[in-house]
Amino acid sequence: MKVKQFLWTGLLGVILLCGFLSCDNDNEVYYVPYSYAVGDMVVEDGFEPYIQLDSKKTLFPSNGNRLPSYLVKNGQRVIVNFSLLDTQREGYDYHILVNDIDSVLVKNIIPITPETTDSIGNDPINILDMWTSDKYLTVQFEMRGAGREKHMINLVRDYTLSSNPDGEGYLQLKLRHNRMNDPDVQHFLWGVASFRLADVNTEFPDLKGLKIEVRTSHGTEVFTCDFENADNNRSFTETSEKSVSADLE
Repeated sequence: MKVKQFLWTGLLGVILLCGFLSCDNDNEVYYVPYSYAVGDMVVEDGFEPYIQLDSKKTLFPSNGNRLPSYLVKNGQRVIVNFSLLDTQREGYDYHILVNDIDSVLVKNIIPITPETTDSIGNDPINILDMWTSDKYLTVQFEMRGAGREKHMINLVRDYTLSSNPDGEGYLQLKLRHNRMNDPDVQHFLWGVASFRLADVNTEFPDLKGLKIEVRTSHGTEVFTCDFENADNNRSFTETSEKSVSADLE
C-alpha cells in the first residue's frame, strides 16, 4: 500500500496539540494551537541555534537560550512542540516559541539473520505516518504496551533476498518491533524514529524508493516510499496529541 499523505500546513508526519484556556471573567474559551515538528538542530559559530525541517524550512526559537544543552548540538535530531509567533525573524521561515523539545531516536539500517531474528522481534506496530528526506526515513507509529519496559524498533535488511532492489527499483526492508516483555495490554504508546539512508543512497544511487514490510495489528502491510515523490514540502501538520510516549531503543 502507498504511504498516506498528510496535508501539511507548515511538519512531523505529525501532531497538533489542541490546548484550551478559559477566561475567568466571562467564561470565554480560547483555542490555542500547538504544533509538533521533526527536524535537525543547526548550531554554528556566530549564529543562534535553530531547527531545520526535512522540507529545509527553518524554525527560529525565540527562547533558544533556554533549550536543554544536550540538545543544542549541530545535527541533533529533535521533535519540538511549539507555538507560531506573529512576529517574523529575518532569514528564517518561522518564528516560534518552543513549548517542549526532545531528542528523536536515530538508527542505522541493520542486517537481519536467522541468528538475530528472535532478538529483533516482530511484535505488531501501527504506522501513523512515514516519510523520507535526503538523509532519513522517519516513521511515526503506535504500539500496544504498558510502558513498563523500553521497546526496541529497527529497520532491517534481509541480505538473503535474491533480488533486492526488486524489479521496480525499490529496496525491500522490514520495520521490526520488539515489545521487550512489556505487558501486551489494550493501551497504545506513541513514538517516532528516524533511520539513516546514507549507506543506501551510496550503494544504490538510482534507487526509486523503499518498500517497507510491517507487521501491524491488521496483518502484514507493505508501505511504499517513492524518493521522486518525497514530501519535500513537509513542515508541520494538525492531528491529535499522543499523550503517552514510548521509551525506545
